[in-house]
Amino acid sequence: MTISIASFFHPYSKFLHGATYNLHQILEGLGVVSSSFTERDDTGKIIGGYWSPDEAMVITLIYLVMLSLLLIPLLATAAYTVGKKRGVLIFFAPLFLPGVLNCLGLFPTINYLPIRYTIHGVGKLGSEVGLIPLLMMCAITGWAAMVLVYDNLNLTERFRQIYDHFWFPLALVAAVFFVADNGAHEDAAMLEGETANIQNASGYLLSQIRRYDDYCKANGLDNLKSCRWSRDSQWTFTQIKEGDAGYFIEFAPGDSKGFYSASGRTISDEDVIAIRKEISEYNQRLCPVKYFSHDISQSSPLSSTCEYAPLRSCSAKPDGPPGVVDDRIVSRTVALASECIIPRLAASKPSLKQLSALVSQHDKAKNHRWLYFLAVAVAVGAKVALATTKLCLMDTRPAADRRRVLRATRHRLGQCARVLKRLLVGSGQRAWFAATRVPKLFKRV
Repeated sequence: MTISIASFFHPYSKFLHGATYNLHQILEGLGVVSSSFTERDDTGKIIGGYWSPDEAMVITLIYLVMLSLLLIPLLATAAYTVGKKRGVLIFFAPLFLPGVLNCLGLFPTINYLPIRYTIHGVGKLGSEVGLIPLLMMCAITGWAAMVLVYDNLNLTERFRQIYDHFWFPLALVAAVFFVADNGAHEDAAMLEGETANIQNASGYLLSQIRRYDDYCKANGLDNLKSCRWSRDSQWTFTQIKEGDAGYFIEFAPGDSKGFYSASGRTISDEDVIAIRKEISEYNQRLCPVKYFSHDISQSSPLSSTCEYAPLRSCSAKPDGPPGVVDDRIVSRTVALASECIIPRLAASKPSLKQLSALVSQHDKAKNHRWLYFLAVAVAVGAKVALATTKLCLMDTRPAADRRRVLRATRHRLGQCARVLKRLLVGSGQRAWFAATRVPKLFKRV
């Protein structure tokens, strides 16, 4: 008996479980709920933490179960309004059908769960199959509510026409979504492209810094500040090369001076200029520039050591003050292109932060749009309900056949009020008897 009951309720539990996971993913992206948990000791001190969507979604599942239990009598009442006892029978037949089919082994296996779950996943929308249960629940809620409202408020064809004025403009929202999606794709592509440029620039400079580090070791120049910088800065540029936009925004230096300050150490402006001058001398030694006049010069020929830095990686002019390095270094072959790549990386942070904020807004808009579609599902259910009331000729029913639920509710409330009144009156009479008659009996005795 236990196995048959479990088999009967299995399709409904999977239905609600999948809906809960998808709804919880959306709410977590919006910051309404969280799958993060903290562990505390007996004194209340935090000793650790963990993530568990399975535990976090229990509360959401309880709410959906409560909503489902409320929907059953609501739908049964709406079905009775449409078709009386016959309508109720028609309602319960498809309601029990999945459980009966599952007990007979005929119900198909449907996976409503998302393939992956992202902690704090802004813009993650779960599974399209898992959206179906939520859309169904919203649609039948709108259907049942509109049927009851239409019947008990004694509405007519005029209300259907008024509802159409609200219904048809919803199609225009699709144009807004199309433009919003187009802008979101463009911003995401720009963010991805800018991130790739930063990673490529950092990787290109990292390879040159490693060659300079080998050059310092081979020539016994470890005492130079630029050589110590080439050794210590490799970790910074490696992390930028391997990291994403979030890492660069959060941890990369915000100015050129920070890139010369290896491992977050403080560095003076004089030390920065000394490093830059030593790198300039290194470039002139390996890739000398021949000057024919003030305006005419010739770079060293291309080789594995002397290279033109890629334009996307070397699009910024060297930092000041004037005279430290030649401003035309961008257009020359060099062994170490730090003078244009480092200013390029420093200048990229504000624009990358702005692009990242735009993409984050677009991602959060996906979550809001997902909730909007649930609201549209309620409106769709209400639209179907209006068609149902027209199909069952509710407008032509006599007054005695309309507002049945309202009259029954009033009747039950009246009965409850009369019973409550009798109880209050009875308790009042007993209190009066105890206060007046009983003391007199004691006096007679």
